[in-house]
Amino acid sequence: MLVFSVVLLFIGLAGFLGALPVEKIQVEPAVLRVRHSGTGELRPAASLREATGPNTYLTSAAVAPWDTRRILVSTTFHGLYESLDGGASWRSLGRAVQAAIFKGNGFYDDIALVAYDESDREILWVQRAQTGEIHALRRGSGAMADLPRQRGEAALREAVPAPPPPRAIVDDARKRRMDLAADHISFFLAPWHVGPESLPGHMEFAREHDFTAVVIDFKDDLGRIVYDTALELPHQVGAVRRLFDAPTVIETVRENGLYLIARIVVFKDERLFRYRDNQFALWDSRRNAPWGVFREETLESGDTINRQVEYWVDPFSEFVWDYNIAIARELQEMGVDEIQFDYIRTPAEGRREDILYRFQEGSPAFDEGPRYDDPRVQALAAFARRARKRIDIPISIDVFGFNGWYRMSYLGQDIAALAQYVDVISPMLYPSHFPRAFRGDLPYLEWAEYLYREGTARGRRITGDTVLIRPYIQAFLIGGELRFEEPVYTEYLKRQIRGSLDAGASGFTLWNFSGRYYMVSRGLWF
Repeated sequence: MLVFSVVLLFIGLAGFLGALPVEKIQVEPAVLRVRHSGTGELRPAASLREATGPNTYLTSAAVAPWDTRRILVSTTFHGLYESLDGGASWRSLGRAVQAAIFKGNGFYDDIALVAYDESDREILWVQRAQTGEIHALRRGSGAMADLPRQRGEAALREAVPAPPPPRAIVDDARKRRMDLAADHISFFLAPWHVGPESLPGHMEFAREHDFTAVVIDFKDDLGRIVYDTALELPHQVGAVRRLFDAPTVIETVRENGLYLIARIVVFKDERLFRYRDNQFALWDSRRNAPWGVFREETLESGDTINRQVEYWVDPFSEFVWDYNIAIARELQEMGVDEIQFDYIRTPAEGRREDILYRFQEGSPAFDEGPRYDDPRVQALAAFARRARKRIDIPISIDVFGFNGWYRMSYLGQDIAALAQYVDVISPMLYPSHFPRAFRGDLPYLEWAEYLYREGTARGRRITGDTVLIRPYIQAFLIGGELRFEEPVYTEYLKRQIRGSLDAGASGFTLWNFSGRYYMVSRGLWF
């Protein structure tokens, strides 16, 4: 009875506050704070996050000049939200009203500022974050109204923006690292492609096509350290599987005049997952067992089993951080030119709602640096910060395509947060991996060019040009792309590269896990 009464009191208080005029609003990336008339303090509009979802960020808010109980909010990719009751409840304005800024597949353009029109209640003003364009949206139709820009500028001056994300300090050391990492044209090689039988052919390929760099796996996505490390811990973990001689590979790459990027997969790690009876594994709160991604598999007998296919370790664990950073430091001492961290994220598949981060409480992730609303962002930024302190050569990271396109906290990959500590960000903008609805009416090859041009430009804006954007290029075919003949797939590759470079990418990296770069032809680079 007491609990029921408290709930009713809370609901009544929220309704009472919502009925009061709004005196002031304050926007933070994950929180809108509202002060109502006579209440004296700013209170979080808690229900807003429930409406927007956890992965988007708030960018601005405005109060209607003709009804101070109305609040309008913009986000990085979920569009516009409105409250009619002073922030007590929220609703999306929906696709019909926002047709002009809809990008497809549930995504909207990144809006920097939003405001009500002073005289016409049917008009909403928005300013696009990427281009700075100002548009008047008409509620009834969702179409853009043809109104003077000056009128929109005046309205948007009343908008309250969220603060910009923290930026890296571009000091002399960072400039030197970025100069070393800049403008490299590279391709990826898996560890079984760099043995004495294969590496000479790949070096010849690099010379023929004017590559300046190569990315090689030194720790793969099974958690295997594929060279003979002198570190004791990887041997104790059972992670060492020597597939090549690291000094020989490093020397050969250097002799061929190439810049060597050592790829290290971080949080997807089956070997460390199993170490010490799963001490560092993500935990399944529902099963009270190590968490994993499982696939149903049919046996020859006809029976079905759930087989684990992905193994992840806890991103809050200081032990996990130091384990990977020690490998990176050893490779630095051996002479590689750059460390590239991949899978610096949380899982994208499986029952993610069941994940328990056992190392979150008491983690040093919260001890220093900017604070983020999403603990996953906090963990990944803290790992990158520690790596930066201990590694002198350039550091790059790979991120999902959408995470490079928008600022978001999805999977913990907020590129604005990570950019403070790394020198290069490589968004994987593979056209085959984006949903069809995101393409709109563009022909496939045009869309591929647009995707890389726009994705590169957006990455540069989100990070404030404090890092280099070096996209991963899709140098493989999948699905319907397998029907492409040579002229088409050559043009497909060229379009991706052209889009990247036109938008100011600092080089690029070709990805083909098989190592068969058949899509590459002479004279492909611009």
